[in-house]
Amino acid sequence: MSKKFNDLNLKQFIIENLEAEGITNPTEIQAQSIPFILEGKDVIGKAKTGTGKTLSYLLPMIEKIDHEKRELQMLVLAPSRELSLQIHREAEQVIKDTKITCMSLVEGMNISRQLDKLKSKPQLIIATPGRLLHIIGLKKLKMHGVKMIALDEVDQILQQGLREKVNAVISSTLKDRQLVSFSATLSEEALTTLRDIMKSPEHISLDRAKPIPSKIEHLYIISKAPKKTETLAELTHVLKPAKSLVFINKNENVDRFVKELKSLGLAVAGIQTRTKNQDRQHYLSSFNNGKLNVLVTTDIFTRGMDFRNVSHIFNMDLPLNPVDYLHRAGRTGRMNTNGVVYNIVRDREKFIMYKMMKQLNIDVKAVSIVNQKVVDVDKIIKKKKINKK
Repeated sequence: MSKKFNDLNLKQFIIENLEAEGITNPTEIQAQSIPFILEGKDVIGKAKTGTGKTLSYLLPMIEKIDHEKRELQMLVLAPSRELSLQIHREAEQVIKDTKITCMSLVEGMNISRQLDKLKSKPQLIIATPGRLLHIIGLKKLKMHGVKMIALDEVDQILQQGLREKVNAVISSTLKDRQLVSFSATLSEEALTTLRDIMKSPEHISLDRAKPIPSKIEHLYIISKAPKKTETLAELTHVLKPAKSLVFINKNENVDRFVKELKSLGLAVAGIQTRTKNQDRQHYLSSFNNGKLNVLVTTDIFTRGMDFRNVSHIFNMDLPLNPVDYLHRAGRTGRMNTNGVVYNIVRDREKFIMYKMMKQLNIDVKAVSIVNQKVVDVDKIIKKKKINKK
């Protein structure tokens, strides 16, 4: 496994721009996949959230761009607008101070402006399949120069009614183009589809690695308050988290939670499917730059989203399945930083939580708030036993 990006034969500007972001060593998925992609091979990559999958395909894509050719050469397809914009941000960091240009083409944004930007002939485009197909249909984008297509979160992108659109986009390119796919999960159905459209793909599966970074601590607290939001407010008052995501299960409850938390004095906003795009972008920007330190959302926004420097995750509702728990937890502890997940549960929910943690092979500790401090419940019990003796 390579220890430095220097070992991967990448252009100097890529290495320098990565170093400027504090990134010098490739993660396991990057070290294994980048050489294959640089060789021109199709790749199916599978690794858990937070392991650096985005750069696994972006770096070799950018490496292969001919900056003198003003045409679309590299294409990334993502299942959502939010994920597309996040990938675009990462790409912009890597191509900083170069002649390479990239742009995003996503639903919910002004199409006239997007068409206007296309006149500059970007070499890298990150798109949602629906918007891209619409623009191809308008004959405003030539696809014959596409050398490589990356599918991000392939399980999602081949569902949600997007499969036919993805196939149509791929069919609009020349047959000798390279195809790579990266995701945290990979269904048999998606795997079959990929094998049908790829040429002898290399498979890289890192399931043997821990499902989430080991620096994430998993805790739970029993809420005895009339409302769980009261327990959350008490926790945030004691912990003073720099930046926290609050997860609930139902889209329609986001606004209610935000209202309750605001009444308890927290600087909070919420994002759900009905949130207007302008508001959504404002909240995400405010959260990422630290003006807002609590964001309430649902599992719709867990996959692929890089909420920056999240210190705490609070699960107000336990997720409906173990995979969603991993995706929620993966929003913190990114790239070997520390993170904490707090599960705020009722007594009756404990057995569901323990069952889920057992499936995920995660140790979860009970905590309580005592004298304005979060303390380990096991230590309290041991102390009481010692005192009785």
